[in-house]
Amino acid sequence: MQRTVLVTGAGSGIGLASAVEAARLGFRAVAAVHRPEQVAGVHEAAGTARVAVAAEVLDVTDDDAVATLVDREEPWAVVASAGYMNAGLLEDVPIGDARHQLDVMLLAPARLAQLVLPGMRRRGGGRIVVISSPLGEANLPFQGWYGACKRALGALTDALRVEVVDDAVDVVLIEPGAADTPLWDKARAELADRRERSTRPDRYDRAIVLLDEARSRAADPADVAATVGEALHAAHPRYRYRTATGALPFALGARLVPTSVRDRVVRAVSAL
Repeated sequence: MQRTVLVTGAGSGIGLASAVEAARLGFRAVAAVHRPEQVAGVHEAAGTARVAVAAEVLDVTDDDAVATLVDREEPWAVVASAGYMNAGLLEDVPIGDARHQLDVMLLAPARLAQLVLPGMRRRGGGRIVVISSPLGEANLPFQGWYGACKRALGALTDALRVEVVDDAVDVVLIEPGAADTPLWDKARAELADRRERSTRPDRYDRAIVLLDEARSRAADPADVAATVGEALHAAHPRYRYRTATGALPFALGARLVPTSVRDRVVRAVSAL
């Protein structure tokens, strides 16, 4: 029986590329997208790759909708990829916006894991793949909430991996470098909007320049999807994968740098 891989956040970027890669590897791929207009993009990408990918419109924060989809598809594996930057100085980001981001990027993957685990146990195993970021270890200005979500995802993944080790369920964290996705366009718009309402608009000017520079070095999402495919296809996947393409050197070395030194470097680069 063909194994099903359910990918959330699959309307574009890493999620879409991962759904296509899963299908290429012989899985039955289900791409969960946030908006109905993204369904056509899924079918177009699948057609270009000459594979079949099913598309489902899904709000990952709607527990009932997610439960219904999981019950229907009975996935052998899930890839939690939904997310966005919510860029801005911490003092300028409304708590309501932060709360929604936590719901999408932290609570939704946790709830998805809760929903798929009973079926995985019944079927004798499964795989939970979570897309995180090196920024979970090196929060940067203007990306505080994004980094906080990714850091928390790492902690939850580490806990879950130990909890399900006897159930033949592999829990994998993937920390890709920068990938060229629509996330950047949204982040740039967020910075521009919050700049207009900030008491420190000059700080945003440098942030926008740095964002554009980072995007210019971003990797193809297909490179990250290849790593996702490796985690899905391996008989015994690693606990963590980091992609070399689009790497964020400072973030990758954050644990090795004293906090005082790291802060000085970040302030200098960010012109804060």
